[in-house]
Amino acid sequence: MSQAEAEFWSWVAQEKAKLDEYLQDRDEPPTILEWLEREIQEARETAFSLTLRQENGAEYWTGWADSLETLLRKIQRREVRV
Repeated sequence: MSQAEAEFWSWVAQEKAKLDEYLQDRDEPPTILEWLEREIQEARETAFSLTLRQENGAEYWTGWADSLETLLRKIQRREVRV
């Protein structure tokens, strides 16, 4: 297994552990609005972190957060159905 592959699977395990911990504290899964808000916050934090470390990928995460915010606003304005 290459180092890149090992890093990827390590990241997957970390994300799964975060999700398991998050879901363990809740009786119900998050609503779509809660999920969107959480994903937007995480994307913004990731973009900020990458920018500070001067690493590639900040533009991707900023774009992802922008897209999710657009979707969230459309749902809140009832322009799309959930």
